[in-house]
Amino acid sequence: MISWLGSPRPGYSRFLLLDRDGVLNVNRPDYVKSFDEVCFYPEALEALRVLESNGTGVILISNQSGINRGLIEWDDFWLIHEGVIRQAEAHGGSILAAFYCPHRPDEKCECRKPAPAMILAACRFAGINPGQTFFIGDAGSDMLAAENAGCPGIRIYRGDTAQKDMRTPPGPCFSTLLDAVLFVHTQSI
Repeated sequence: MISWLGSPRPGYSRFLLLDRDGVLNVNRPDYVKSFDEVCFYPEALEALRVLESNGTGVILISNQSGINRGLIEWDDFWLIHEGVIRQAEAHGGSILAAFYCPHRPDEKCECRKPAPAMILAACRFAGINPGQTFFIGDAGSDMLAAENAGCPGIRIYRGDTAQKDMRTPPGPCFSTLLDAVLFVHTQSI
């Protein structure tokens, strides 16, 4: 597991866990290999701004097997990460921390979603209860990771990927991150 921990900012009243590819930016079948290939969804940066303005800390939880597949160089991986952080901040949002799994599925690590390790590590870092923290993702493995960690999952299904897997746990489903964020702000868990 790879962790990036930003400077904690006082004043967050809530936290939200987010997948990256397919939630903030378009998930490419050939992997996002450089920051030039990051294409943010139109409402995603606005959703990060809304979260920040409402005192919600954002933590990314993302499988990034392109690293161990040899498709993403380490320097490029960190440039992608830094670019996402900069874009969030440029639009009034913030990302407090990020937890990434670089492993391929065949490596059978303990951190790759649907395993709950990254979610649980994020919750320990932020001092939050998984049962009171939403995790938003676009894949079946995201929803299973949320269930395995004991946190409520919210599915983003944009219709632009083949990520809809009806075998995953039921839960709220939205077509944009902004819609999911607005829903989260109406919930008390």
